Amino acid sequence: MIQIEKVSKTYPARDKGPAVTALDGVTLTVDRGDIFGIVGYSGAGKSTLLRLINGLESPTTGKVVVDGKEISNLAERELRKARLKIGMIFQHFHLLWSRTVRENVAFPLEIAGVPKEEIRQRVDELLQRVGLAERAEAYPSQLSGGQKQRVGIARALANQPDILLCDEATSALDPETTASILQLLKEIHREMGITLVLITHEMSVVRQICNKMAVMENGQVVESGTVEAIFSQPKHSLTKKFVQELFAETDDASGEIIELNPSEVVKLGKLAREQGIHFSIISGAITGAQDDRVRVKVVGTAEQVQAVRNQLSGGEAPC
Repeated sequence: MIQIEKVSKTYPARDKGPAVTALDGVTLTVDRGDIFGIVGYSGAGKSTLLRLINGLESPTTGKVVVDGKEISNLAERELRKARLKIGMIFQHFHLLWSRTVRENVAFPLEIAGVPKEEIRQRVDELLQRVGLAERAEAYPSQLSGGQKQRVGIARALANQPDILLCDEATSALDPETTASILQLLKEIHREMGITLVLITHEMSVVRQICNKMAVMENGQVVESGTVEAIFSQPKHSLTKKFVQELFAETDDASGEIIELNPSEVVKLGKLAREQGIHFSIISGAITGAQDDRVRVKVVGTAEQVQAVRNQLSGGEAPC
């Protein structure tokens, strides 16, 4: 789906400053249907990489191939057509403040020349999907941060893209709103089979939603692989730091303590992936005895924690 091969990006010197290398020999593969997280501190090169994927920048060396087409080699008309299949969600929403919610979502369809009746129907479906049908005639200034991002998601989905790029899409939101937005993205991914690429500096976001990830530093990918493998055995010092910081935050975070038997801990692991929560075992042991009990701290929204409780007590966890 997305192949990034030995890509470097150098910006020429300006004024008396030196040339700036934003990317240095990056190679990554994002398979169709992945939820791929790219993690790094500010200046690591994450956003530059995203701009190469959607063709807003061209690599200095190397190539970026999206769905079999090398993006930087496309003619302008072909590039515009390719971009219709690449949706984009931004940190600060980038909504048109003089347009209503409905008009914001309709905007990319208008640019694409879609007939008015089809636009109306498509916008209605999208607003229903993101939970904003009742806010269709509101303006962005009348919305909360989470609602603005839902408008951004609906707009990004307007042209039915195959790829959705998320540039720090939750970093301007509070933790509870972040959880709800990530849950929405997971549902969209499950329903549409869309490929998601998330740029973030928050390991908690990657842990909640991604199946694969890469860690970047100084324009290079220093570690990549499945989320499960990297969290269980981080190799690079930066990755270890990210993981340690996340576990420290989880230890300090408010959460609900529940007591489980060992079989329920296995179910909880499946539920964590489904519900977008995380948990840590804080006491107890699994010895094989029938009366083994483990105390676990579950961290998530009140609704997510209650859903976990209901499914643990009411039947099998979803796979």
